[in-house]
Amino acid sequence: MCVPVASAAPAASPESGALAAAVQRDLGISVSEYERRSELAQRLAVFASTEQRRAPGSVRGVWLDQQGRAMVSAVGAAGEAARQMGFQVGDEPANPVAVHSVRTDLRTPVAQETSNAPIAGGDVYVSRTPNNQAARCSWAFNVIDGDGTPAALTAGHCNESVLAGQPLAPDQQTFRWQHDRITGPATGTFEKSVVDGVRDYSIVRATPEARESFRNNLVRGPIGGPAVRVTGVGIPVSGAPVCKSGTTTGFTCGVIIAVDQPDPQRPPIRFKHTALALPGDSGGALLSGTLAIGIISDGGIYSDPTRFPTDRPSVLPPAPPGSPITLSRLLQQIGPGPLQSAGPLVGGVLPYIPQIAMIAQSVADVLAQNPGVQLRTN
Repeated sequence: MCVPVASAAPAASPESGALAAAVQRDLGISVSEYERRSELAQRLAVFASTEQRRAPGSVRGVWLDQQGRAMVSAVGAAGEAARQMGFQVGDEPANPVAVHSVRTDLRTPVAQETSNAPIAGGDVYVSRTPNNQAARCSWAFNVIDGDGTPAALTAGHCNESVLAGQPLAPDQQTFRWQHDRITGPATGTFEKSVVDGVRDYSIVRATPEARESFRNNLVRGPIGGPAVRVTGVGIPVSGAPVCKSGTTTGFTCGVIIAVDQPDPQRPPIRFKHTALALPGDSGGALLSGTLAIGIISDGGIYSDPTRFPTDRPSVLPPAPPGSPITLSRLLQQIGPGPLQSAGPLVGGVLPYIPQIAMIAQSVADVLAQNPGVQLRTN
């Protein structure tokens, strides 16, 4: 795998108190166990990558079981190597992921009133084009593009023009969300948007006026707590814990239940997870520990649970002031707080109904596809 992976989860910092409380409620584990499992998943990813380069096909799968133990399905010397690493060797079950009673600890999105207010993962924005196409989405992670300019990652389908089949153009922009006014100042221009039924990501270059706002490594955390500081990039591994930050449902946690990795020599392209996400969360951030792991892409009911979908996601247009009741306006009026009651139901049900899936784009895949782009970690 050709992207940097943090070798260990950082020790709990003073700012992790709110995160610890959320993880305890959402996943039923301590923050130290959350960080241990996040780190262990990355050790598994590195092991699988190393062994696959040494002997292609020797590692059939890696995952965390219900107790958070590192499991490897391997043949030949890779199996012995796994045992020497302290991993357990066995056959991968059909559904190796622990079932958690997921709850949520949600925050209300903060309207961005000033042109220099920090922009963090999970914050709301509006994408808009001159012909009045628009989408209400969430930011994922701040990055530096190939030219050294502040930029950010979000979902590809949040660029309505590219979703409709139009070529990328300079007039495809993002704007701040300011209460019921659809757009505030422009914040960026879509530098690249990919939405092809498999990959789903955009790289947005900050406008000169907004560059300072993107110069941070923050993702919005649980209500009452500070933002989470991103420390690196993670590889999706089945069973790994993840927490999501988005504008509609706020901060929710779950586990990865499947990964889409056609080429074992490259990072997974996308993955399925159980963290609650609804329209408007598209483009939002998924973390494992303090590692950037995914970008919220899609969710729905799929006829074949053994496959990843190949239909392109859709977007949730922002409801203009005075508009009639629509899904967009309804979610805007409810806000993320009251939606927290759906968290336990979603987290408890999803592993038993494989036709329903939440899908995320892998950040590691985005960086592998765009070698000049660097995740911001300070």
